Amino acid sequence: MMKGKLWILATFFLAFSLFLGVGLTIITQPPLPVAAQTGQTTDDLATIEVSGHGQVQAEPDQAVVRLGVQTEADTAEAALEENNERMTAVISATIEAGIEESDITTEGFRLQPVYETSTNGQSRELVGYQANNMVRVMVSDLQMLGALLDTAVTAGSNNIQGIEFQISNREELEAEAREAAINNAQEKAEQLTQLAGADLGPVHSIIEVSGGGPLPFALADQAAAESSVPIQAGTMTIQANVQVVWEIR
Repeated sequence: MMKGKLWILATFFLAFSLFLGVGLTIITQPPLPVAAQTGQTTDDLATIEVSGHGQVQAEPDQAVVRLGVQTEADTAEAALEENNERMTAVISATIEAGIEESDITTEGFRLQPVYETSTNGQSRELVGYQANNMVRVMVSDLQMLGALLDTAVTAGSNNIQGIEFQISNREELEAEAREAAINNAQEKAEQLTQLAGADLGPVHSIIEVSGGGPLPFALADQAAAESSVPIQAGTMTIQANVQVVWEIR
């Protein structure tokens, strides 16, 4: 009788163990990856990568000019005083010429000693002081630019560090250049896929390549030596470059 009970218990535990083993196998079975379930991976897709270039041209409608005053004197006080007087006159003349005060910004000031090196190069002697003051002027009307330079020099400016022409609606023109770049890339992609006997699918990625933007025109450093300085702004080119990846079928 006891042996019969033991046999029943052994059979029960064996069946229960087998049931647990199957259960554990089912529970711990890892799910199939998505790619395996669908039968397709990203690597299986055929793609084409094409570069596109676009550009627009426009005439500048504003400019930045830097006007400076440099003075030298035996003492720092004298150099600074003369510089202040001349720069004040330059700023006043600039405002009278039609520039808004808010468009004039001090960009740099420096006061430094001036040394003279002996003929044998063994020693230096302090011979005076030099003061430099520079203001940045935004000019919204290019028609007045030449006269403005003449006015500034007459008022006391002896350091003009150049002219940088700009375009006020730059963002709008950059958007046009990007659109042209995308259209250029699509034309290339359509031609290439057609030649290969394929069809162009959806876009996978778009990367805008840096290095576009307007190409500035700068005037070399020079002092205005004659009245009504001739200014030629020309045109500026705004560029955009993109890399686009399409699926092909």
